[in-house]
Amino acid sequence: MEKEKFIKLEKEEKYGKNHVRNKVLVNLITFIRSLGSIAIIPIYATLGSFAAGLATVGFFATDFIDGQLARRLHVESFFGSLLDGLSDKAFGIICLILLSTVNPIFLSVIALELGILAINYKSIERGNNAKSSIAGKAKTCLLAATIVGSFFCHAAPTVKEILNYINVTSLNSLLELNPKLLSTILAIPTIGASLYVASDYKKIATSQDVQREQEKTINKSSEIVPTDTLPDTGTEDVTISLSEIEEKRKILMRQKEEVKELKSCEELIHDLFDTDFYLEHRDDGIKKLFYKK
Repeated sequence: MEKEKFIKLEKEEKYGKNHVRNKVLVNLITFIRSLGSIAIIPIYATLGSFAAGLATVGFFATDFIDGQLARRLHVESFFGSLLDGLSDKAFGIICLILLSTVNPIFLSVIALELGILAINYKSIERGNNAKSSIAGKAKTCLLAATIVGSFFCHAAPTVKEILNYINVTSLNSLLELNPKLLSTILAIPTIGASLYVASDYKKIATSQDVQREQEKTINKSSEIVPTDTLPDTGTEDVTISLSEIEEKRKILMRQKEEVKELKSCEELIHDLFDTDFYLEHRDDGIKKLFYKK
């Protein structure tokens, strides 16, 4: 029995170490994309559009890799989710700023990205859940393809030379077009998708606002006026039914739950990195992460 207990403890300890190591690995991959937001600027300035296009392929690939690894290794967390979202936005906007220096149409894409960010921020501030929708994820993929393709469009001579070297000549006529025109053609579908996603997120936020207000109305309508607020009838013998007492107890319990108390620093750090907590509460508003139940 003692030997079996020792083996079990040894396995649990090994699992714990592996779990922490895997979590660090996945978050490190996400952090690489955060560093890419800074690195892409000197890459573009010194090496040009073709090198920037290759770099963006690598950095955008980390977005797919970290998500797949997090789910497969069971190391999802609120910290990883927040870092992933912020890294995506920062890297995408920096790339769009660089592209806007050669084609002003990307300024409109930047404005739409910031608009979507503002809609989600305001929704989160009101206590809603602003996680990505299917349309939002599809738009992100389209944006990544547009950014990579636009960098390569503005390095058309280099791309054409490489393709001809491997005997691919079918794209020669396309690559001979004006690079600004090519990147504009790529940007237009992204603009349309961003407009749709902004509208979709706005509808989702409004729907959650209505649902939250309805829940408040239901809670208020279930409340019973306390007996000490009732007019004095001159009689001291008042009989309260058991159902009224139970209803009052429920109201007091609900009011107690509504009192918001911030988590301690230790509790917040635990919940930011704990996988089980994330899986249980990922559909809640992120604002609730900072408060005790």
